Amino acid sequence: MTELLEPVRPVAARYRPAHVRTMFDGLAGTYGAAEWLSGGQLGRWRRSLVAALRWPAAGPVSVVDLMAGGAELWEPLHRHLGARLTLTAVDFSAPMLARAARQYAPSLTLLQADALATGLPTGTAAVVTCAFGLKTLAPAAYPALAAEAARLLRPGGQLALLEFDLPTQPWLRAAMLTYLRLLPATLRHLCPEAAAHAALARYASTGTQWPALQLALADSGFRRVRQQRLWPGCARLVVWEMG
Repeated sequence: MTELLEPVRPVAARYRPAHVRTMFDGLAGTYGAAEWLSGGQLGRWRRSLVAALRWPAAGPVSVVDLMAGGAELWEPLHRHLGARLTLTAVDFSAPMLARAARQYAPSLTLLQADALATGLPTGTAAVVTCAFGLKTLAPAAYPALAAEAARLLRPGGQLALLEFDLPTQPWLRAAMLTYLRLLPATLRHLCPEAAAHAALARYASTGTQWPALQLALADSGFRRVRQQRLWPGCARLVVWEMG
């Protein structure tokens, strides 16, 4: 069934940074549609990410969010940490960061930069996050992502990765692939202004190459602390710690 989701564009071209950036530039105006397309799960999964991390009991907490999009992680992080939070949202799409700038978000810094080479100071963060950005990253770039996350973190820092993941149960996997296959035509019919979001279905159907990513992170000094599939089994959350 996955072949029905393959785009005409060659797979390698689909992961080119310029192509991905152009795609997200175009999605910025309707990015809020992603929440209802997921049935409200995106917000729940982001809250699960925040809950899974070990946070200090007192003092300021510096977080760097890579491939941050519209800084959607700011709200659950700020709800949990309040004024203690300092969040740097890194994304290479200027329209997505402009979307983030429209929300009232104290202690939020927006940085237009490549997530693989942010230019931020070494050891700047207690926590690095990446939510729903991995699927558009070529596996060949995993070592660079791991190295940059390791550079940004202080000793003992944590890296939290959250991404869509095809379910392991055959019936649920088939249901998700069917939903992704039907999404383009459904959006064109029901909500033409959000039809561009169907492009993300192609990335979700391919998924993240988790073994390759795990190897890259281990090579950069990370050790996996815990991993969980989030209900209803369509997302994976992994927390890593500097070894």
